[in-house]
Amino acid sequence: MQNKTSAIILTVGIVLLGFVREYLFANINWIFLTLSTGRMNQARDEFQFLISWSLEEINYLKFFLTLFFCLLFFFITYLIVNLLFKNKQFNKIVLFFHLALLAIVGLIFVFSKITNSYDTLYGSIRTLMGVLQSFLPLMILTLVFYFLPPSKVK
Repeated sequence: MQNKTSAIILTVGIVLLGFVREYLFANINWIFLTLSTGRMNQARDEFQFLISWSLEEINYLKFFLTLFFCLLFFFITYLIVNLLFKNKQFNKIVLFFHLALLAIVGLIFVFSKITNSYDTLYGSIRTLMGVLQSFLPLMILTLVFYFLPPSKVK
């Protein structure tokens, strides 16, 4: 029972973390757009210090935060799956799922740079990275593991 309670608390936490991530990136992107296009700044007051940063510095911040949130969401997903199922194979699948998505993003990125189509493929890259920074992998994998017959996993 304690494992299920912990899993529920962590699941609520991962959903809330998604809102925190969105709040951070929405405001950082407002600052970025203000600096890059002159768009009216609508970022919250606590983000106004970023107005003095360069576009390159903001991109580094976004890159660091993206990696941070990818790792955090992976870790929480892994922990919840472990608490719910206590199955080493499922733990490996969680790791493989995240690494596979990251590899796909990497391949699309490299392809986009080689073919000079980064602007066209940026939406795909951003969407897949958004999946890695959300609770979607947890929801998908938990459903799959719940309905997967035990005889199929060894």
